[in-house]
Amino acid sequence: MSITARDVHEHLRSLGPWVAWDRGTCDGFKHGDPETAVTGIAVTWQSLQNTLEEAHARGHNLVITHEPTFYSHMDDDAAMRATPPGRRKAEFLDRTGMVVYRCHDLWDIYPEKGIVDAWSAFLDLGAPIARERYYNLHAVPETAAWELVGRIARQVAPLGQQAVQFVGTPWQMVHRLAVGTGAITNVRRMVELGADVVLATDDGATLWRDGAWLADLGVPMMVVNHTTAEIPGMRNLAAHLAERFPAVPVEFLGPTCGYEILATERVRDTAIRMRRDDLEGLPPVVVPEGYVCRPMAPDEAWAYLEVMNASNYSGEADQAWFDRTFAGDPEYDPAHLKLIWRGDRPVAAAGAWHITIDDERWGMIHWVGVSRDERGGGLGKAVTLAALHRLRERGFTRAMLDTNAWRLAAVAAYMRLGFRPWPTERGPQEVWDRVLTDMAAWRRWGAPRPRD
Repeated sequence: MSITARDVHEHLRSLGPWVAWDRGTCDGFKHGDPETAVTGIAVTWQSLQNTLEEAHARGHNLVITHEPTFYSHMDDDAAMRATPPGRRKAEFLDRTGMVVYRCHDLWDIYPEKGIVDAWSAFLDLGAPIARERYYNLHAVPETAAWELVGRIARQVAPLGQQAVQFVGTPWQMVHRLAVGTGAITNVRRMVELGADVVLATDDGATLWRDGAWLADLGVPMMVVNHTTAEIPGMRNLAAHLAERFPAVPVEFLGPTCGYEILATERVRDTAIRMRRDDLEGLPPVVVPEGYVCRPMAPDEAWAYLEVMNASNYSGEADQAWFDRTFAGDPEYDPAHLKLIWRGDRPVAAAGAWHITIDDERWGMIHWVGVSRDERGGGLGKAVTLAALHRLRERGFTRAMLDTNAWRLAAVAAYMRLGFRPWPTERGPQEVWDRVLTDMAAWRRWGAPRPRD
C-alpha cells in the first residue's frame, strides 16, 4: 500500500502536540502536492539545490528538511523566492513533481532522538544535569578548557567539522558545559543555567557581542557550525521514518558541515620542558583504597590505550600509535609502563621512558593519563611517581618531561614532584615567564568559579 506525503505529515504531527500546527509553526509543506504518492524520502538539514538534485537522482520525491528552502525562516519572503536561485529551485521542483516538507519545530526538542538531545548524545556527554527548551547542561570532569576543546574537536571531525572556534583562556578550569543548537544559542541563558563553559553555533552566537561578554565574564566559549550540531538529530529522524515507513526507501542526504577550512596553522600550542636532576629520595607510591598500581603485563597494551583514549585522546590512540610510541623501540619493555587499576578497569597510566638530548641520556616521563572520570583523586601523582621509581630502577639518575603551556594543573603537579622549568628553543624563558604568571592567576582561581 502506497503512502502519500500527507501520511508522513500526519505521522509527524501526531508526535508533537507542543507544536502550534495551525497557528504559526514553520513546519509543514513548502512546495509540491501533499497528495503525491511517495517513492522515497530524503532527509536533509537544508534543501539546497544540489541536495534536491541528488534526491531526485536517487528516486526520492519527498524531501524533509530542517531549515528553510527559500531563505527565510517561514519560507514566505516573496522577494527571496523571486531571486534567480529561488526561481530555479521552484522550477526544478515543479518540473520533477517533488515535495518539500519542513520538520523543524517538532524535531528541535523531540525527546531523546531530536536535535538537542541527539547533539548531547553524539558528543558523549551523558545525561544532562539541567535542561531548558533548547539547551542541555552537562557535568564534565574538571578540566582545562583547551582540553575540552580538543575533545569536542575530535568528536565532530567525522561530521566534516575541521575546527572548533574558541574564545577564552585555554587554562581556565571548567566542569559545567552547556550545549545548544540552532540559530538561538543564547549564551546568557546558558550561563544562567549553570554553565562555566558553553558550546554554541556560528549562527547562534556572535563574537563581537556574545564572545566579548563571555570573555569579560571569564566563561570560555566553543563554536561549531550550525549544520554540524544538528546532523545527529536529522540522522535520527531518517532512522525514525525508515522504521515507521518500511516500504519506502529513506536516507539522509546533504552536507554535514556548511563550510571547509584552509588553515595557515594547525594549532597554537607551545610545548614546554621540565627536568628533575636527581631521582634520590623519591617518596613511596600511595594509591587510594580500592586501586592497585603495577607494571603493565605483556598482553595489556589494550589497557594503556584505554587510559590514553579516556584522557589524552578520544579513540585515536590505537595499536599503531602504541607501536610508534613504545613497542617499536629496541629498549621496549612492557614493565616500563605503569598502570593503576580500579578493579578490572585501567584508570591511569604513565611511561618510564628514555630520550637522548644533546648526546646525553635522560629518563623521560612519557604520556601520563588519568581517565576523565577519575581525576582529582591523586592518581596522576601516583602513576607519575611510579614511573619515576621505574626510571631509577632502570639506572637513570635524572628525568625530564614535555607538556603543554596551557596544562597548568599538570605543571603544578610536576613541580610538587620536584620538576622545575627547563627553557628550550621551542619553549624559551619568556614562555615560562608567561606560564608562571598564568599559574599565579590559576592558583587564585583554583577550582572552576561558581557563577552568581
